[in-house]
Amino acid sequence: MLRQLCFILLLLTQSVVGAQATIESANCAAQPPATKASCGYVSLPQDYADPAAGRVEIYYTQIHSRGDKPDPLVYLVGGPGSSGTQLLPVSYEKYLRAFADKRDIIIIDQRGTGLSTPSLYCREALFRLGDILESSHQEHAELLLEILTDCQRRLARQGLRFDTFHSENNARDVVNALLALGYERWNLVGVSYGSRLALTMMRDFPQYLRSVILDSVYPPQADIYVDAYYNGERALAVLFEACAASRGCNNRYPNLRATFYHVYAQLNEMPLLVEYKPPDSRLLTIEISGYRLYDWVFSWLYEVDAIRMIPKLVYELSRGRTRSAAPMGALFEQSMASLSLGMHYSVQCQEEYGAAQRDYAELVAAHPHLAGFLAYPVEGPTTLPQLCELWGAAARDDNANQPVRSDVPTLLLSGNYDPITPPDYAEMAAETLSSAYSYVLPHVGHAVLRSDECAVDIAVAFIKQPLTEPDSRCIASAQPMRFR
Repeated sequence: MLRQLCFILLLLTQSVVGAQATIESANCAAQPPATKASCGYVSLPQDYADPAAGRVEIYYTQIHSRGDKPDPLVYLVGGPGSSGTQLLPVSYEKYLRAFADKRDIIIIDQRGTGLSTPSLYCREALFRLGDILESSHQEHAELLLEILTDCQRRLARQGLRFDTFHSENNARDVVNALLALGYERWNLVGVSYGSRLALTMMRDFPQYLRSVILDSVYPPQADIYVDAYYNGERALAVLFEACAASRGCNNRYPNLRATFYHVYAQLNEMPLLVEYKPPDSRLLTIEISGYRLYDWVFSWLYEVDAIRMIPKLVYELSRGRTRSAAPMGALFEQSMASLSLGMHYSVQCQEEYGAAQRDYAELVAAHPHLAGFLAYPVEGPTTLPQLCELWGAAARDDNANQPVRSDVPTLLLSGNYDPITPPDYAEMAAETLSSAYSYVLPHVGHAVLRSDECAVDIAVAFIKQPLTEPDSRCIASAQPMRFR
C-alpha cells in the first residue's frame, strides 16, 4: 500500500514538473505601496494531456517579504473568473499585508483571467452594459445569453479549448508557477471559488502544502446553483432577525421581513422607473422590479457596509424613493463586466452544471415567491442549460464533485450573513478534513478576511502554528451589526 501511494505521488509530481515551464519577467501592474515586488509570466501547456496543443501564459505578482520564511502565502481569488491582480490592492490593504513581514505573497491570475493569456474576458458585456442595466425582468436572461453567445463565438474563432479551463488545470498551473519560482512548499488562502481551487490542490498536490485557509468555503460537493436560493433566504432571515433584535433598527424599520416581501411583490406588480447615469455613459432608465430588488439585496449581503444599509434602502423603496438604492444596485450589475465570463462559464458548465439533477419544484414549493424570479438570472433553470450547451464544455468526471479528504492543516472561515457560501458549506467541507479549525464570524457576509479584523488575527495565528488551534476569543467580543 505504501509503495502504491509513493508511486501515485511520483506520478503527480512528474505530471507537474514535466510541464516545461518557462518564466518571462514583466512590469508589475498592481504593486502595493512600500513593497518590493517582481512580476512576470509563466508559460505552461493549455492542455496538460497534449502539450503540443498551445500554451497559456500565467501572470504572477511576487511580493518579497522582509523575513526569511521559505514558504510563501499564495492568494487564490474567486469567481471563477476574478483577477488576482485587479483585487490585489484592496486585498493587500485589508489583510494580505498582515502576512507580508515574514513571508512572500504570491498572487496568480488564473488561466483565462486578468493579465494571463489567452483571456476569456467577454468585452461584449462591457460594450452593452447600458443595455443590460435597461433590460427588464423578461428581457434580462435573453439579453445576457445573446451577449455571451457573441463572446463564445469570438473566443472559439481564436482556437481556444474551453474544456481545458477548469479547476484541475488551474491547480496544476499554480503548482507549476510556484515550482518555477523556486518554492518547494507553500501556504494557500483561497476565497470563495478560490477555496474550491485550494481544495482541488489539497486533493491533487498535498505534498506542496504547509497549510490552507479557506475563506467563504465552496466545497466541490455543494450544488451551488439550487443552493443559492436556499442560502439567500437563509441570509435574509439572519438580516431580518438581527434588525428585529436591534432596538435602533427595529424602531426605524419595524417588521422588516414583512416590509421586504411586500415591496418585492409590489414592485413586481408595478416596477419603479428611475434615471441613472453611469460615469462615461449615456443617461439610462432602469426598471426596478421586485426580482431586480431581490438580486440587488442578495449582492448587498456580501459586504458589511452594504448590509448595514439594507433596511434603510428597503424602506426607501417602499415609499417610492430610489435615490440611494438605484446607484448601489446598478454598481453591482456593472461589476459583472470585470469578471472573465468566458472563464466563469467554462469552469461552471464543466464542474457545476452537470453535477446534479436539481429539484427546482421543491424549491418553489418551499419559497413560492421565487417562482418568477427563477427566470431572471442567466444561471437560473431556464437559461443555464442553453448557456452550457453553447459553451460546449462537457461535465468533468465524478471526482470533480466529490468531497476532498485531506490531513493538510486547514482553517475555515465563514460569514453568518453570507448569501452564497454559508457556514453550512464550511461544515460540509470540514467533515473530510482531519486537521481543520472552523469559525463563523457573526456579523460579516462574503469574503470574511476582507471584512473582519478578528478573522485576520485568527488567520495570522494559524499560519504561524498550523497544528495548534488558534486563539478565537475575539469572535465572542464582536459588536452587533450597526444598521444605518
